[in-house]
This record gives sequence, C-alpha cells and structure tokens, in this order.
Amino acid sequence: MRLRLYITALAFTMLCLQACVPTRNLGEDERLLVSIAPTGLETVDPTAIQALYQQKPNRMVLGSTPYLSLYNFGKKFYDPEKIQARIEKQQARLRRRIEEAGTDSAKVQKVRARIGNRIDRLKEKKKEGNFVMQLGEPPAIYDSTLMEETLEQIQIYLNSRGYFNNEVSYTVDDKDDKLVHVTLNIDENIPYRYTEFTYGIQDSAVRHLVQSTASQSLLQLGEKYNEEELTKERDRLYNLLRNSGYYDFARAYIEFEVDTSFADRAAQIKTIIQNPEQGNGHRAYRLNNVYFKTDQDRFGIPRDTIRFNGINYLAYDHKITPLILDQKVDLYPGQPYSQLRTATTQRKLADLDVFQFNNVVYSRVDGNDSTYLLNAYINAVPAKKFQETAEVGLNFTERTPGPFSSVRLRIRNVFGGAENLDIGLRGGIEGQVSIADPDETVIIREYGGEVALSFPVILLPFTEKRLLSDFGPRTRIFTGYLNTDRQEYTRETYELGLEYIWQRYRAPLQPPIMQFILSPINFNVVQGEIKDPVFEESLQNTIGGRSLLESFRDGIISFVGFNFIYNTNDFTQTKDATFFRTLAEVGGLTKELGLDLNIGNLTTFQYARLNPDYRRYIPLGGRRYFAYRFNAGVASSLFNSGIIPYDKHFFAGGASSVRAWQYRRLGLGSYTPTVMLENGEVIADTVSYVEQPGNVLFETSAEYRFNMFSFINGAVFVDAGNVWLLEEDPARPGAEFDISRFYKELAVGTGFGIRFDLSVLILRFDFATKVYDPTALEGEKFRLGQFKFSDFFTRNNQSTLQIGIGYPF
Repeated sequence: MRLRLYITALAFTMLCLQACVPTRNLGEDERLLVSIAPTGLETVDPTAIQALYQQKPNRMVLGSTPYLSLYNFGKKFYDPEKIQARIEKQQARLRRRIEEAGTDSAKVQKVRARIGNRIDRLKEKKKEGNFVMQLGEPPAIYDSTLMEETLEQIQIYLNSRGYFNNEVSYTVDDKDDKLVHVTLNIDENIPYRYTEFTYGIQDSAVRHLVQSTASQSLLQLGEKYNEEELTKERDRLYNLLRNSGYYDFARAYIEFEVDTSFADRAAQIKTIIQNPEQGNGHRAYRLNNVYFKTDQDRFGIPRDTIRFNGINYLAYDHKITPLILDQKVDLYPGQPYSQLRTATTQRKLADLDVFQFNNVVYSRVDGNDSTYLLNAYINAVPAKKFQETAEVGLNFTERTPGPFSSVRLRIRNVFGGAENLDIGLRGGIEGQVSIADPDETVIIREYGGEVALSFPVILLPFTEKRLLSDFGPRTRIFTGYLNTDRQEYTRETYELGLEYIWQRYRAPLQPPIMQFILSPINFNVVQGEIKDPVFEESLQNTIGGRSLLESFRDGIISFVGFNFIYNTNDFTQTKDATFFRTLAEVGGLTKELGLDLNIGNLTTFQYARLNPDYRRYIPLGGRRYFAYRFNAGVASSLFNSGIIPYDKHFFAGGASSVRAWQYRRLGLGSYTPTVMLENGEVIADTVSYVEQPGNVLFETSAEYRFNMFSFINGAVFVDAGNVWLLEEDPARPGAEFDISRFYKELAVGTGFGIRFDLSVLILRFDFATKVYDPTALEGEKFRLGQFKFSDFFTRNNQSTLQIGIGYPF
C-alpha cells in the first residue's frame, strides 16, 4: 500500500509541479543554486570540470526543479524520530535473540546477519530519507565557501593538465532573490609542453632497460604536460621492471622531477628510479623450480609427483593430464620472474572452468650474491564435478506474458583433459497476434535441447595442441533439437556443428576485447509444415522468378561460418567504448565439392550471408550517455540456386530493431500492399501481421540515456531502417534495394524509454511511435501527427510498447 502511494505521489508531482521552483521552504538568507555553467574552455573537456564541483546544483527541467519537488513532497512523510524508535526496537530485539542463542555461535551469527541487515537499512533510511526523497534531491543551498573550493579544484586540475598560467573566477547571477546561477570564467592560457627528458637511475642494469624502451614511453617531446600521463608512465616502468625479473621492485622507487623554470611554457622531465636502502642495486630473480598442485591438501599424506616439461605436477590423484595443464602454464625454470606471466597463467587456468580458484606464490631460494632464485607454487583447487543451473523467466510480446524456463547440467573434466560437457533443456511460450483476427492473441510454443562438449585446445589434425594457446582456445562440438509451433507453421530443427573459439585480451586479468569463432562444420536439418493459408499465400510472392515458398521447404542447411566480436565496453555500458561484430556464412559448398546431401525431399541450400554491426558509446558526464548503432546485412543465393533458407533472411522491427514496428513486421522497401474496399476504394494495407523477410537490411539507432531517479534511467531514441529484396519483383514494386533511393525508404520511429537498473539485470520499457512509414500511400507517409498516448496500450498501427531485458544495443 505504501509503495503504491509513493508511485502515485511521484506521478502527481511530476505532472503538477513542473511549473514551479519550491523556494518557500528556504530560510531568510538562503538561496537555491540551480545552475553552474563553465565558459571559456577551448581544449579541456567540460565534463571533467563538472566532476570537480564541490556543490551540485539542483537539476532544472523546463524552468522547474522536479527532483527537488519530489524531495520536498517525500519529506512530508519523513519522521526521523519514528525511524530511530524502530532502530532501537530492532537493536533490543537483536540483544534478546543473542542472549537466547547462548553459546551457539552459528545461531548467533545468523541472528546478527538477519537483524543487523534490518538495522542497517533503517539507519540508511534515516540518513538518506524515505523512498520518494531518495528519488529526488535535497535543496542545494548556495554556499560561497564551497564555490571557492570548486575554483581551487579547477585550478589544481588545470595545473595537472599543463595549464600552469590559468585564470579562474566566477560570477553570480541572483536577479531572482532566491535562485542563484553561477558562471565559471575559465581562461586556460597556453599549456606547457615537454622539451627534454633526462634520467637519474643509479642501477646501471635498470637504467639500460628503461632507456632501451624509451620509444615505448607515454611521454613524447612536444606533447602537453599531463600528470595523468605521468602516472601511466610510472605504471609502465613499474610493469616493465616487474616483468623483467625484479620481484622486489615497488612503485615507490619511481618518481618524476619536473622543471618549468628554465624556459617559458616548457617542462623538463627527469625520471628518477631510486635504489633500495640496503644493497647497491635492485635484484633480478629467475625461477628455480615450478610446482603445480591440482587438489586440496590432506595433511600427513604425501602427493604423487609427475615431472613434465620441467614442471613438477603434484596430486593425490592426477585427474587432469599434465599435457593439457602444461599449455596453460607460462612459468618455467630458468625464466626471469614476470608478473605478466604469473597473471596469464592464472587467467588461463581460470578459463578452463575446472578449478574453483587458483593462485601463484613465490618463495626465495638461498643462493650466492650474484644469482637470485625463486620457487613458484601454483595452487589450484578443483571445482565441483557436476553443476546444475535453472532459469525461469517471462517473455512479453504482443502484450501477452509468456513464461520460459531452462535447465542446464555441466559435467567437468569428462575425459581427464579438462573437457566440459553441457546438457541443456529449454522451453517456453509467448504471444502472437492472430492473422485471422488482429484483436486475438495466439500462443507460440517452443522447446528444445542441446548437448555440447568443449575441449580447452584447438583440435585439428597434423597440428600441435599448443595452437593459439595464448588466446584461450576452445573446440566445441554440439548437437541440438528445436521444435517451434506457431500459428503460421510448425518447424523442427536438428543441429550438428563444430566451432573453434579463441579470444584476445587487452590485459591478462581483464575481459577479452576480441573474440573469434570459426565454424567449419554446421549441419542443420529443417523440417516443417505450413498451417496458415494466409501465410502460405504470402510466401507465393516471387523473388527473381523463384517463389519464397521454396525457401521454406524442408532442407539441409550446411554452412561454414565466421564470427568476429570487438567490444571495449562492460555490462553496464558506461565506458567510452566501441562494439563491432560481423557474421559471415557461406552455405551449400558441399554440393560444389561433389558431396550431394539431398536426401529424400530435403533440399541443399546454397547461399552467402554477411551481417556487420557497429555500435558506439559516449559518456557525457553526470550519468548521461549517447549511444548509436549501424546494423547492415545482405544475403544472396549462390550458384544460380535462387533460394535462401527462410531463417537466413533478414527481418526488421521489434525491441532491438526499429521499435515503432512489431517484431519482424517492417518492410519491404517502399512497397505498399493495398486492399480494395466494397465501395471500390483502394487503401494501404500497412497493418501487417505476417513476417517480412528480406535479402538486404539496413538499420540505425541513436539514444540519449540519462538518470532519472536512483536506479531508474530514461532514454530518448530515434530508430530508422528497413529490409529490401535483392532483385526486382514486378508484383511488389519498390521492394527491391536501389542504392540511389534506399535512404528515402528508411522507416523512422522515435520514442522514450524507462529502464530499471536492478544490478543483476536491466528491465526495459520502450514507448515508440512511427514518424515516417515508407510503405504508406503518398501523402500519408509522415505519421507523427496521428500519435496518441493511449495507443501504447492498445493494438494499433501507430505506436507500440516494447519490453525487453538489457539495452537494445
């Protein structure tokens, strides 16, 4: 009840308080800070300056402060004394329950965890306010002292970027007695640049190593002075030495001496690496022995030892062959100590997914004054042999919820070579608009299963198993079955395939930024039956003289595929990042190689398909982001076959495409299907409930993402795209792709989104409406004037509500 009250209050506040700024609660000498605007910046990023504000102004929307209004509204229901009483009541309850538990430490710990969490939540509520107050923001009472601190922070930042002669001031606009607008006046002036690099390194071996890599330095002559780059250069030198045997080396030994006095706007940098307090220089270590333990300790029982390729493998029971483990270890006797090789070893072992965790520790070995040795100990604790996971969820299509579930079983180290066997079952239902009656929803049923066996190496004849060993290689053999029962058709797919997977890392302990998937063998047997005559009639349309119905025939889809993914972003999509993916397939080559797979009524499809997808994510500061996407594709038949499998066509529309159109319902080109009414009038039949497969795809999207309240984010977006045929179809004029006019045939939609960031997932609601429909009749293509808000909650041809998990791109 209380939550519904808050939500109702939120909606009422947002609608009714847009035209006012609540200042009546301010004291006589208090004024509200509503804006800070930096001016004069030429090369410095304004978002970096905004991050330095010691006092954040209240956000304004259309001349009002809705977030402050929410805070004030929630404060009416805020009673800190009542919350304190609840805290004291829970604390008394905690003491009582602990006394009742007596000496039972497990029960005491459980009571502390349960009741302690409640107390912590109440303390946070007392400090931060109730739910509505946390959605809003407290009043930003203007404080000149904090503004002076802001200026000081800006000057420090500009100095760190080489603008040592900067001038910073601010002016206050308080024409309204209670509102303050601050303007920051920033004059960067000419920055200082690097003019000379010198070294102060006493250890000759260290000096030689540093100077030999000077070309890799992040500091170059003529560049602007930048303390952030100095920090990165310090890290580079630290990593260089730690990867060259200097096990005891610490960052504290490295410092930079900056001299700006010898010339105007010139910075001379001296790199200093100090010696340890004891000794004449830094010690470079080499590995003496490497020990690899692959099971947990059993005190008092000796392990069996196998020596392979210079490494001692110790275990009570050698369940994983050293031949495989050796490919995941980068540490060998005689090598210089390397922090990098230590990290890559840990990462490779973790990628196997047969160990619960692993670590590497070193111990010094007594030696003479000129030789310094380390013993390396790799400790890996096995993971559970069997791991079961279950998932239950809900799809929401055509405004009809549909549950789905899946169960997976992983069996680790099946044959003693760190192989993993995965067995999965899945099934679900979802809604679909009836072709016969648009007001009716019918159910789509889908179920299937998959078995996959993964090897931690590239399995190829006549090659060593070390192929691509530094790139986390895997060989995956899989088979699966999928049954789909729709209103239009039923379809069964049997799948058998082989994949080679490898990836490249930016840094050893970071996620991969590149992934490569080569699929040399893929066989899909597809069988089905068309149930709906309307759908069958739509497939009778011809493409280049061949009926689309032929692409729906039972057949064998054999293809060679390659998938490349480049991604510098994370799950939350908050980085300045780039994503690029391209998928390429060539099908039916077996027929050209003399292997005719036609069996009974099964057709071998011959085709080629390419689908590149580019995305860009740009942070704008203050939890605001701009993201855009270009997605394209082309699919064509090969060797004069004239047929592409139905599932290999491209489709547009849906929650991750052009969102103003329903799933797979956008297209084709500018072709306008028409129907004749009883009175002889011809009208456009743009309300299509039949999928629109095409050979060419182009779509693009742009989103402005911002935080609204707490974990609730908003977005404003524009989508454009369409699908076309490759060849002209006389029965469907305008459906073919033409480079000279395709941009005129892009369907355009726009809208706004609400996203709930729940940490483990992002629940997305996108409200989209059509702006331009290329398939409409002339004079009716621009459709924004037909927009009505109520359309989001009814079936119509103008607007739609798309619900999804995660971001659309």
